Amino acid sequence: MTSHLRRRGVRFDAVHRGSVAERARYDLVVSLGGDGTFFAAARHLRDTPIFGINSDPSNSLGLWTAADRSGFRKAFDAALEGRLKPVLLNRMAVAVNGRPARGGAFNDVLLSHKNPAAMSRYRIAVDGDSENQKSSGVWISTAAGSTAAIRSAGGRRMPIRSRLFQYLVREPYGWPVPSYRFIHGLAERIAVTSFMMDAGLWLDGSRTRIDLSLGDRVEIRPGIPLRVLGYDDARRRKLFP
Repeated sequence: MTSHLRRRGVRFDAVHRGSVAERARYDLVVSLGGDGTFFAAARHLRDTPIFGINSDPSNSLGLWTAADRSGFRKAFDAALEGRLKPVLLNRMAVAVNGRPARGGAFNDVLLSHKNPAAMSRYRIAVDGDSENQKSSGVWISTAAGSTAAIRSAGGRRMPIRSRLFQYLVREPYGWPVPSYRFIHGLAERIAVTSFMMDAGLWLDGSRTRIDLSLGDRVEIRPGIPLRVLGYDDARRRKLFP
């Protein structure tokens, strides 16, 4: 990859995943890895487009990448020359007690007790209406993230252009309330208030966690869309019907 950039006369910086600079002087960010590397880079970006290259297609799905390492040159050159138009993929902005979490989330967030065997206690508010719940935690995803963990937990694939969020309560505990109103659905805004002393909020997988305590309030709202080059929604629909 770096050899190809040098041949093209492109000035570049090469950095490890998760340490992409947020400086506006970059015209393009290239992630070389799988979807995890893509997420790590995307967390640092606002308006800068991103081009993903799957470095190990035998072990990584690379759903958001535009090409793999053996055949990236044609698509990448089109991106450099402005012939590859970006697709805007919606992200979520996350705030804890009114303070924005750096980078928000592209795929999903999970709010639960830090101990996976412990019960999660919280109040969930869906578009302004709320109820107290006990469960194993709550998944909240963007449309892009609706084919990831939330789908494995029983959710469904959303149209990629949707600006709504999908939520799904894991293993709801039906006592003293026999059933909850907000188990699974779509919403424009979601808030969760922790009734736990030792909870966590995981953003886009296991690498980024925000520690939560009793009374901490997490708010989810639409964020700045990510500009992705070379995204193929037909492939996504085929992989996740």
